[in-house]
Parts: sequence; structure tokens; C-alpha cells
Amino acid sequence: MRRTLFITLLVIFLSLCTTGVVLAREMIQGEHCTVAADEVIEGTLFTFCQILIVEGRVEGNIIGIALRATISGEVTESVYLTGTQLDITGVIDRDLHYAGIVMDLYSGNDAVHHPVKGQIIFATLSTTFAESVAIDGRVTGVGYQLLVNAHLEQEVNFWGSAFVLTNTIDNNVYVTVGDPESSGSDLEPLLIPLNITQKIIDPGLLIASDGIINGTLTYLGPVAGEISGTVHGRINYSPSTPLIIPITNDEEGIINIFINQFTREVTVLFTVGIVGLLFAPKMFPTPISNLRRRPVQSFVIGMLMFIVSFPIALIVLLLTAIIVLILALLHLDGVLIVVVSFLGLLDSTLIGTFYFLAIFIARAIFALGMGRFIVRLMFGHDGTQRTDVMSLVVGVIILAFLAALPAVGFLFNAAALFMGLGAITSIFLEWLQFLRDTTYTNARNPRFERPTLPPRLIPTADMPLIPSTEHSIETRLPPPSDEIGMQDLPEGFDPDLFFTNDD
Repeated sequence: MRRTLFITLLVIFLSLCTTGVVLAREMIQGEHCTVAADEVIEGTLFTFCQILIVEGRVEGNIIGIALRATISGEVTESVYLTGTQLDITGVIDRDLHYAGIVMDLYSGNDAVHHPVKGQIIFATLSTTFAESVAIDGRVTGVGYQLLVNAHLEQEVNFWGSAFVLTNTIDNNVYVTVGDPESSGSDLEPLLIPLNITQKIIDPGLLIASDGIINGTLTYLGPVAGEISGTVHGRINYSPSTPLIIPITNDEEGIINIFINQFTREVTVLFTVGIVGLLFAPKMFPTPISNLRRRPVQSFVIGMLMFIVSFPIALIVLLLTAIIVLILALLHLDGVLIVVVSFLGLLDSTLIGTFYFLAIFIARAIFALGMGRFIVRLMFGHDGTQRTDVMSLVVGVIILAFLAALPAVGFLFNAAALFMGLGAITSIFLEWLQFLRDTTYTNARNPRFERPTLPPRLIPTADMPLIPSTEHSIETRLPPPSDEIGMQDLPEGFDPDLFFTNDD
């Protein structure tokens, strides 16, 4: 299972990094991407789309990003996708790997439908296997909730908060759930900007009265789950100690916590923002413009980048560990020291730079953008540095206040992080697109040097249209020469007869 998860994350990472260099016939991109019902695509299909609709047949894999994807056709190989929402009513002949917010597998009619014939690996907020659906392979996933209304034949592994079973699982089930005393409705407002309607249930484990597990049920949670159905194997429950953040009812203690967090946020965000304005003033205008023109797209892109960054960082560290282990087994001590130093510096630089950019700079950009919007409405913006500093102060104070609020502050902090990171990522994606278009244009239209043409004769007003006698052809022909071409003429041949000027 670990090997499969590693391959999945590696393929997603490579698809993100190579979208600009694949062949155009193997890649579709844009706002609306469609594989028509009568269309057949041979080979791997790379996608970088906002909306992806697959109604036809793909004889290969599907790899890439699609914010909203619908697969109602057939994919003969596996699917590796990341996005916000995935709906499947078609057929995937091998495995499904998906990272996003919502994933639904359902049947278009009352007949039993097998949408995925291989295993399913997912990382989502909510995953639903609807009725009249049968899953042939193993199911492995992480997320908030997994709703199983389908018939599953193989083992199920899920790490999350809520698990509900209303059908039959023919194998063992391993589940980690949360505390039923808490509520999951706080997550629903996060889906409103994404135009996603999804019911979020409360945490816990629920085996409904018509739920059946023909294997062993092993689950971990703060309290025992509700099991009204039938479990033919053993039930192994391990209580977990929930992480409880001490909250005092003392009003003075709550105020002190709020003030400390507010002060910390103001200090950090203002320091990052003022350093950027003083030493890199051209760093802010473009991402702020992206925030103003495309706020929802910036939020979605930033969220996806932040989610995907964790497995990418894990892959980078894992590859480094493998290289170090190989060198250690080969007893190449000198090479090992150099490689460990270089890879350690490289990994820490790449990973540290990304998370510094995401956690600090992205939020500072969002604060500056929000402050500019408010200052422009109230006083106008003249583009001076003093106005930028005023905008930064206003934005930082508002964001720090919202982030310091109890219970919901982390939501505002996450939204600011995602939108700022998405605005920065949009610049990088636009640069990649420009680089790809420029490379493609240069390849199709190579530059070449035209040969230099001799100067053309431009007639003047004093030049006669009919040559005069003195400029006639006969007078301009060179006289015959005895030295050039006159050596082998017949005896008695007189060339002067051909060059005699008649009066």
C-alpha cells in the first residue's frame, strides 16, 4: 500500500511539473475540456483544465489537474487527478487516484455498476460511494468523511473523522474517526466560495441497521461508535485521547489569549510586508491584481498547491533518504558526505522557501491587497509608498483580528493563506504558459536570414522609354574578340557580317 501511495504522489507531482512540455496532441487545457462521446484518445491524456468532461473513450491513463471533473465514458488504464470535485458514472478499468475536496461515485441507473475495477486511493474532504455501485478493489483514503452506500469487496482503510456504512463490505475494515460530540457543520462555509454543495456530517463511526461487514472491524476513536448493523468478524475498538485545547471560562483569560495572538499576528505580518515594500516593491502589484480579478480561482489554486505540497515534500525527503542509504551501503564515505551536505541544503532550501512563501508572504500579500481595497474606497490610492504602508497597516490589523478570533480564526487564516498563495502561483503558471507558447512558436516559425538582393533599377523622369540610337542594343554589345571564342571558326567565316551597323 505504501508503494502504491508513493507512486501515486510521484505521478501527480510529475504531472504538475511537466504540463508545459508534453505534446499538444496528448494534452488538453483551458476552461472547458471535453472528450466527446464519439471520440477516442489513444495513449495517456494529460489535462490542465477548470472543467473536464470525459464522455468518450481514453485508451490510456488520465493524469493532471481538473477543478471539476466528470467521467461518464471509459478509461482503459488508471486515473491520476487532483481538483475540487470529481463525479464518476463511467468505467475506469484499473486504479483511481484522486486528491481534492469532493469525490462521488454513483450509477446512472438502477443496475449494479462497477465504476472502478482496480483499487481506489484518495485524499478528500468528502467521499461518497452511492447505491447501485460495486467497488472491486481495495479502498484506501484520508479525509473528513467517507460515506459507503455501495458494495465493497476488498479491504477498507480510512483515516478521518466520520465513517458511515449502509451496505456490505466483504473484507476487513480499518477506520480512524473523531469525536461525535463535535460538529462538522463549521466546514460547510468553506465550500460556499467553491460553489460546492455537500452535506457535512458529525464525526464518529456509524454502522447502520442494513450495514454488513463480513470481516473484522478495527477502529480508533475517542468514544465507541454506533453499530446497529452486523459484523461477522471481531470488533476491535481502541480508544484514543483527543487533543483538547484548554479553554478557560474566565473572561480575562480569553482576552489575554486573544491579545497575545493578535499581537503576534500583527508583528509578523507587518514585518514581512514592510520588508517587502522597502526592498522589493515590485513583488506585490501582480499577485494583488490576481487577487482582485480572480479571487475564487486564487483560493482554489492556493488550496491545491498547499495540499499537494505535503506529499511532494515527503517524496523529496524519501528520495534523499534512498540515495543516502544506497551510498551508505556501498561504503562511499567521501561521496556520502558531499551528497548529504548538498541534498540537505537543497531540500531545506526548497521546502523552507515554499512554506515561508506560503505561511508568511502569501498572507502579507492578502493583507496588503485587502488594505488597498479599503483605503481606495475611503481615501483613494495615489500609488505612493506612504499609501502602501497605510494599506498594509489597515490590512494587517483586520486580518490579525479575524485570525485571533476563537474557534473560527483558523478559517480566516487559512483563507488568506490559500488566496495569497494562489495569487503567487498564478504568476508562475502564467510564466510557464508564456514559456511554452514562446517555445512552440519558435519551433513552428524558425528565424531565417533572407539573401541580400541586388539594388533594383528605379527609372527616373529623364530616362527615355525607347532607347535612342546611342543606347541601342547593337552599340551596347561588346565587340567580338579574337581572343575569346574565335579560335575554332571555319575557314572563310567573317564575324563582322553579324555586327555591321546599318544606317
